[in-house]
Amino acid sequence: MPPIQSLNSTRLNPVDSLDATIIVDNAIDILLPSDERAKRPPLTWDWSEKPQLIAEHGYSVLLTVHRNGEAKSILYDAGLSQETATHNLNVLEIELENVEAMVLSHGHADHHGGLEGMLRRIGRKKLPFVLHPDAWRDRKIVFPTGTEIHMPPPSRKLLEDKDVQILEESGPTLLLNGSILVSGQVERTTSFEKGFPFQQTSRNGKWEPDPWIWDDQGIICNVKGRGLVVISSCSHSGVVNVLRNATRITGVEKIYAFIGGLHLTGGTFEKIIPETIEELKEISPNVIVPGHCTGWKAAHQISRALPEAYVQTSVGTHMLFQ
Repeated sequence: MPPIQSLNSTRLNPVDSLDATIIVDNAIDILLPSDERAKRPPLTWDWSEKPQLIAEHGYSVLLTVHRNGEAKSILYDAGLSQETATHNLNVLEIELENVEAMVLSHGHADHHGGLEGMLRRIGRKKLPFVLHPDAWRDRKIVFPTGTEIHMPPPSRKLLEDKDVQILEESGPTLLLNGSILVSGQVERTTSFEKGFPFQQTSRNGKWEPDPWIWDDQGIICNVKGRGLVVISSCSHSGVVNVLRNATRITGVEKIYAFIGGLHLTGGTFEKIIPETIEELKEISPNVIVPGHCTGWKAAHQISRALPEAYVQTSVGTHMLFQ
């Protein structure tokens, strides 16, 4: 069967299990212990003589679904730097022979900077590459201090040169024979999650406000007997909107796990931490792994509010949901 199906052709199929490995994230702690939920890279006697995992301001996750005796994988985002993701894959001794698609969460550079290395590593022709049409926008972030940083879009030429199958979709997309759902554009329903007010986009040679980041999209998987596992790199839509949207488009009410960024760092977003946590407590995921742009204040408060669910992120962390 083809790796991609229209949403109308089939529902999201439950899987027997889901593996998630954090390839790129903002933090690493080699002394974090493994437990029944999170397996950390092992320590070795000669650790100081070996290449080490690298953390950076970016995100990338390798996801593998197991269903009916088959294992199939997708890559979600590629980090910021050109070689960080591939370096970490080498250190973790992870091969990508089962990768059948790539998904871009949104067009910001800290999620597509490592694409060339990842695609070179996969080496597959006509690899399906899913992104929202707005991901091509040229953007910048203008902070209240006056500092500006450029957020260039992914290179269409790079993708064409790597002979990928570019799939521009604003709505949901099913992958891996209906085992993975790319959320597409997230419906905004909360009153307090209002996008990224500092963002602008270039249109007809002029910069104009572009706060909503409609290209923000995540990954949804339904694990048998558990519920939904939702992965969202930044959650520019707002994590509550992301989780509500996941239940709406799948019809599955139970959120079992959330992995990714909650974008609650910085003065503007720290103001909505209390409202976000109250909603998260109501949703009550069994596992929550805040990473990337969540921010230390939010992570600390989430760990206190949901202590049984909280898992500390770290590059190289592997989780199995079954």
